[in-house]
Amino acid sequence: MKMVKYLIATACLVMAAYHAFAQAYPKAIIKGDYADPSILRDGNDFYMTHSAFVYSPGFLIWHSTDLVNWKPLTRTMTKVKGSAYAPDLVKHCDKYYIYYPASGTNWVIWADNIMGPWSNPIDLKVKNIDPGHVVGEDGMRYLFLSKGIMVELTDDGLATVGEPINVYGGWKYPKEWITECFCLESPKLTFKDGYYYMTSAQGGTAGPATSHMVVSARSKSVKGPWENSPYNPIVHTYSADENWWSKGHGTLVDDPNGNWWIVYHAYEKGAYTLGRQTLIDPIEWTEDGWYRLDKNRQPLKADAGFSGMELSDDFSTGKLGLQWTTWGSYGKGDIELENNSLYLKGKGDSPGYGRQLLLTVPDRNYQIKTEVNLENGGTGGLILFYRETAFAGVTTDGETITIYNEAKEVSKLTSKYGKHVFLKIINQKDICTIQISNDGLQWDTIKDYLDVSGLHHNNYRGFYALRAGLVATGSATVQFNDFKYTAGVLAPKPAFRDPVFDGAADPIVIWNAIEKKWWMFYTNRRATETQLPGVSWVFKTPIGIAESEDGANWKYVGNANFPNLPAEAGGDSATLWAPDIVYGDDGQWHMFLSIQAGIAERWGKVPGYIAHLTSLNLRDWKYMYRFNLPIGSYDADVIKMPNGVWRMYYKDPNNHASIFYYLESQNLKEWSEPKLVMSIKGEGPAVFKWKNYYWMILCDGKGFTTLRSVNAEKWDKQPGGPLMPEGSGIGKDDVATARHGDVVISNGRAYFYYFTHPGQVGEDTKKDGFEQRRSSIQVVELKLKDGWIIANRNIPTLVQLDNPE
Repeated sequence: MKMVKYLIATACLVMAAYHAFAQAYPKAIIKGDYADPSILRDGNDFYMTHSAFVYSPGFLIWHSTDLVNWKPLTRTMTKVKGSAYAPDLVKHCDKYYIYYPASGTNWVIWADNIMGPWSNPIDLKVKNIDPGHVVGEDGMRYLFLSKGIMVELTDDGLATVGEPINVYGGWKYPKEWITECFCLESPKLTFKDGYYYMTSAQGGTAGPATSHMVVSARSKSVKGPWENSPYNPIVHTYSADENWWSKGHGTLVDDPNGNWWIVYHAYEKGAYTLGRQTLIDPIEWTEDGWYRLDKNRQPLKADAGFSGMELSDDFSTGKLGLQWTTWGSYGKGDIELENNSLYLKGKGDSPGYGRQLLLTVPDRNYQIKTEVNLENGGTGGLILFYRETAFAGVTTDGETITIYNEAKEVSKLTSKYGKHVFLKIINQKDICTIQISNDGLQWDTIKDYLDVSGLHHNNYRGFYALRAGLVATGSATVQFNDFKYTAGVLAPKPAFRDPVFDGAADPIVIWNAIEKKWWMFYTNRRATETQLPGVSWVFKTPIGIAESEDGANWKYVGNANFPNLPAEAGGDSATLWAPDIVYGDDGQWHMFLSIQAGIAERWGKVPGYIAHLTSLNLRDWKYMYRFNLPIGSYDADVIKMPNGVWRMYYKDPNNHASIFYYLESQNLKEWSEPKLVMSIKGEGPAVFKWKNYYWMILCDGKGFTTLRSVNAEKWDKQPGGPLMPEGSGIGKDDVATARHGDVVISNGRAYFYYFTHPGQVGEDTKKDGFEQRRSSIQVVELKLKDGWIIANRNIPTLVQLDNPE
């Protein structure tokens, strides 16, 4: 498996500390519209909630044990009173409380258990916003509010005592700073080493990129006087060139190991429609008792298999999933789940005032699709919803299809699809394509280039985000089946063609921690050299490199450099095939390369073996040694086992056999004697751990033989024939047999990169011209069905390769 959490190579560790810090932090720990985070540590557990606004049910509570991997736990409130936002989640005397403003006053709900049941909202009858709870030095409970206001609470925390008083005036930032307003708000209180620390927000929460900030002040008493920190602002966006805009609304939290952190929100540059996302930065304490950002903290590492919140829903559980909310409250009978279907009772005469069932979108690139049954009448569809006057989407009543953008009707089409249809919206960085289908397999595009980038707060106010979901209008109930949300960038077909030799083959994909991009290494066959006789065009091949920010769109960046290859490797006439690369514990990248020591017009005329090379930059490679294996061994594939031991799988084809072995090593230098794996037809083993199994995918010339194992020792062959069998492809450049691939795991999803010879089909199979020689790289997402791998190379592939750091 080539998907490894690479750290920065040894040569890169000499970079400036601030540069390294800037690469690692801030880190988005919950993506999408999760604004105004309030975080609570309860022993070894962390809980966090965010602004609910008008969505119901509100105040989703998340749980984590490591601050980076978060799972949704429960929703606390169904009775919506206005827009509920800027909560403070606290624990006091074994009870949990959420304080929040809504409808011109402040409220509290409470529970004995974090899972609830939670109380109905209790009106505290005090104005201002953004409450922050604290226990003072006198043992009394207090609530801090915007504008530096403080009010005393009763012992049970469910009412206020006396009149509010002003105790803090904020921090005076430079007049030349471009902000939205002074807006002193979001006071969150922390007690440490005899001081109360107030963490506040200023500058306004949206508007210009440089508006928001986090400031700090401290006092021996909750009533003041409060002294501003010399390190203000603690968090701030200084330039629109930064990746995160309007950073602010912070809360401090410590972990069980004594480390301190600040959690806050920000808009991602160019992604206002996603709303304000939850970020984290490390905090350090100075000798004189102030806190500031820690420039030297190691990056938090997310679990590569972690998936966060599941957004798809087949409606089989019989209850509404935690991913769903409505716009405003809903009543009994408005939403029902029965027999694996969702029934949404319509209302209103347009999607803006219809019945919406919405989810928070965490990705800039995604698609949503569903099945709609209108046999009982009504109008239903898919929607991207900001607010009543700002939305986009598609609806149908079985006779007419209506497409909307920014709440305006874009077009009406006469429907030929009837009352049972499948709908899809593909959103790629706010440019949408709308499709419709009779069967969910063959899709017709009814609208493309629909721009939704303007559907955000700066245009429509409200501090919401563009949410995706279902909508029903009219008086009838609309039936929905199998809502699917898939994140990722739509990969072109083919995914990549080499611009020099047009012979890209044997791809492997790894994370380049220096460039902060994905790199594809591939055998660069010389398909354009049509004058070369026999098979010599596949000899003297370089190793090409392409790069990508998303794993879907690739561009050529040159060849890997192999200076001074020894004579045993063919010197300047070396043939380089099928690389595999891993990042070692020694701070170097290690390549395991199949080498043919020369050029030949026929197969089997040049000796071949596997070589080990190293690099500090992934560009320039140093030849280390050849493996002492039988001549002709090739196609090395290296993975790291759970015990830290490296394992190299390879093929030995001697005596016309097809036998696979592996070697083991503690350090990628000294290797064990070969151990037999199996004798089976195939080559190019791709070995990886995924979904509780080890998997091996072999190119067998007719597709891919697939095997699985619980321990990577005893392998069981997948029944039903090869994966993506010969003759199964129909896509551009993907009709020919799929060959030699690599699997990349990212956030629990598996992507298979492979190559084809597009011209080697039909009556042209035996020809040997440019069309038969050229090759293309394709990508498909692997799925599991009944415990085995499936892959449909003919459906569009959405690739979501996240930064593994």
